Amino acid sequence: MRDPVGKVLAICGVLVLALSITPTGGGIDPDAGWWVTQWTWIQRTRRQGPQATPITINPFLLYLGVVLSIAGIALRPSGASTPDGTTPRQVEPSMNIFVGNFPFTTTEDDLRHLFAPYGRVAHVHLITEHHTGRPRGFGFVEMPDTTEAHAAIEALHGRELGGRTLTVSDARPRRPRG
Repeated sequence: MRDPVGKVLAICGVLVLALSITPTGGGIDPDAGWWVTQWTWIQRTRRQGPQATPITINPFLLYLGVVLSIAGIALRPSGASTPDGTTPRQVEPSMNIFVGNFPFTTTEDDLRHLFAPYGRVAHVHLITEHHTGRPRGFGFVEMPDTTEAHAAIEALHGRELGGRTLTVSDARPRRPRG
């Protein structure tokens, strides 16, 4: 409930801030609508010539606009929100999975399809030789949900693919070379 109220307050605050600035003086048609008056003032102010229109600021509307804007921002939930306005559930960081001993003919799509039944696959990276570009028979699969990733590790470790037994485990951080 806080999110829609915060949006409305912030928008109202910005509108009240815009209303607090009123062009005055010669060259402004008193019978013109507010939008026409503001547009004329903006155009003259951009030129910064002798035709620039003086303004007055209504302090009450200025302070009211600032307070409404700050209140609207304060009522907005911290963190990201989904398009429907709800805040997403907190998910653990994605999990990187080591996959080894697969055939050299295996492609990224093959690994993606192998892991897809267990959950969403965010990224697949096959390790290749630096100079030749040939696959080295191992790679990494990144899955955003750790429970799905653990299920994939349990199900795929020791499974046969192309006549070779897969090694599937949680990827360890790379050790610095000495």
